[in-house]
Amino acid sequence: MKVILIIAHHCILPGAFKGFEEILDRLHHDMPGTRVASTSLLDLENDLRTVLREDVESVTLLPYLLLNGQHTKNDVPRVVARLQAEFPQIPITLLPCLGDWKEFANMVVQGLLCAQDFVAKSCDATNSLLKTPSAPTPSSNLFSIELNLDGRNVLVVGGGSIALRKVKTLLPTGARITVVAPQILPEFKALAESEPLLTLKEREYEPLDLCGIFMVFICTDKPAVNAIVNNDAHARRILVNNACDYRNGDFIVPARMDFGESIAVTVSTQGRAPSLAKKLKQKIQSEWAEDLVQIEREFGK
Repeated sequence: MKVILIIAHHCILPGAFKGFEEILDRLHHDMPGTRVASTSLLDLENDLRTVLREDVESVTLLPYLLLNGQHTKNDVPRVVARLQAEFPQIPITLLPCLGDWKEFANMVVQGLLCAQDFVAKSCDATNSLLKTPSAPTPSSNLFSIELNLDGRNVLVVGGGSIALRKVKTLLPTGARITVVAPQILPEFKALAESEPLLTLKEREYEPLDLCGIFMVFICTDKPAVNAIVNNDAHARRILVNNACDYRNGDFIVPARMDFGESIAVTVSTQGRAPSLAKKLKQKIQSEWAEDLVQIEREFGK
């Protein structure tokens, strides 16, 4: 398997990786059979070593940077040379940074000329190259699915009451859960004593916590930390549930009720009105519970 690893700057601002993710999506579509992944300058050495330990044929690195400065001239080549010596059997190719690509310079010049309306005819000829599809309007309806998390690695960032509720919901799924937070409620430690799939790390979040993770739940009350985790996860194409800002996450978790072994009812307000979802859940439990349990029993017979 061939691998393309794109190196970007580390950024904590929400939405900063939007254009970057569009490029990854196009590469995934246009290069089937090639694994396309991303990393940051901060995580390059660890992520590249992880890739090289897998069954790969070759690795191509693209510094997603404009200037040929300290990072592209010294930092990245030094990491590549060190790991190439460590894994001599796997060829590693380091491409020039974007700023050194002739095609990139032409695109920038043509784009500026078109913007200033200096060469209207040229704009028409190059429009298909320069124009990027407009972002689709977010849908008012989320796509509801039920995921099989058995054996999957799930990271929960946060050690408070919200994180505790998420963990209690996740435990029956069979997921391998890791909780990371500088301060963790005592209830977590009591749970960990009886739950072998629950691991606690009482420290600050680190990007390496995302290695091998399938899904992340962000549950802290610190916006800066939430933004860092959110962007780190999206840069690695990991699913994110952001309890503090559902719009910057990939999915929400609806309110769920189980009736017997075969019936599960979920209630969702698309993340807009959690208090309404709670009231609906209470109403269903108080008015439908007996009937649903009876239906489940008859179905079992």
